[in-house]
Amino acid sequence: MAEKILLVDDDLDTLRLVGLMLQRQGYQIRAASDGPQALAMVESEIPDLVLLDIMMPDMDGYEVARRLRANPRVADVPIIMFTAKAQIDDKVMCFEVGADDYLTKPIQPRELIAHMKAVLSRVQKRQTASDTAAETPLERGYMIGVISVRGGLGVSTVALNLGIALLQEQKKDVIVTDFRPGQGTIGLELGYLRSDGLNRLLQRKPTEITARDIESEIITHPSGVKLLLSSHYPGDARYLSAVANFEAMAVHLVRMAHYIVLDLGPGLSPINEKIINICDEIIVVVEPVPQTLIQSKALLDELTAKGIGEGRISVVLVNRIRSGVQLSWSQVQEQLGKNVSVIFTPAPELAYQASAHNLPLILQQPDSLTSQQFVKLAEKVALRNR
Repeated sequence: MAEKILLVDDDLDTLRLVGLMLQRQGYQIRAASDGPQALAMVESEIPDLVLLDIMMPDMDGYEVARRLRANPRVADVPIIMFTAKAQIDDKVMCFEVGADDYLTKPIQPRELIAHMKAVLSRVQKRQTASDTAAETPLERGYMIGVISVRGGLGVSTVALNLGIALLQEQKKDVIVTDFRPGQGTIGLELGYLRSDGLNRLLQRKPTEITARDIESEIITHPSGVKLLLSSHYPGDARYLSAVANFEAMAVHLVRMAHYIVLDLGPGLSPINEKIINICDEIIVVVEPVPQTLIQSKALLDELTAKGIGEGRISVVLVNRIRSGVQLSWSQVQEQLGKNVSVIFTPAPELAYQASAHNLPLILQQPDSLTSQQFVKLAEKVALRNR
């Protein structure tokens, strides 16, 4: 397939002449006459190479290159600076902003083609090596699904903080993801206003999703935990029907880290029906309220009926408010017919501070009782993984 080349130059004659010459060499050509247009075109269809002018109004080529390199989705796209600026300082600046090569105008067509082929060849070799590494089956990790009977019980909070606790205590790589397009809250909790990496995977055919595709959408939080985030925009809930995509992602994810923590949200949706069979452990989040416990007991019974045995189910109790009308720990266990692994006591002040600072609870106050309980939960998970 012909490589796609994006030409970026405010001189229309250059766009026309260079574009025509490259088309004759078999390349697919797209053209942008300014920086903002180029960035938008790269987002809509990632090119194989960007041929970028430096001197443009409003946004010069240096800034375009910086923005491309700062965007994880397109950071690896090769860039050749193509400009009339020929001073040493200009060349140094080009390489400092991330250009792969530098050419000065005017240039002979044969020289331009030779440089383009060389850059594309180097990138292709790197991608081939990366694809081989990404697709090489790794030892299976330990996948934990966190679920509840309804929203608002703290599933996302448990999933995120458990993932960080596992990373801190076990010193092994951890991926946390929320399989909840249109309902994702982990990204918002951490201050990521654009958290749509999962959406791009859901737009593919299930058979086209690879480990490398997933890796390209994962971001690394300052804590070290890796995140594959769902969008919080309600309209993106349309992707909840892409069950086969979620199954394909889970199959890859389980071999991409030592621990994989999935925020499955509420109920046994069609997605969760598939994913729970891949999980090594299911953590059910409950609250000490009679009506919720009735629903939670029904969920536990359904999980058992689906073959999720005793050793694969854990229950955590989240007390969100201080109230004498809530059931006690022993009453919760009696009503559910299962032991409670960990109890989280109310911590509204800590939750507020963490939210205000876009920090997970366990990082906001590492010595708090809540943080200690997440560490305890991580230790229990690690024991079951031995």
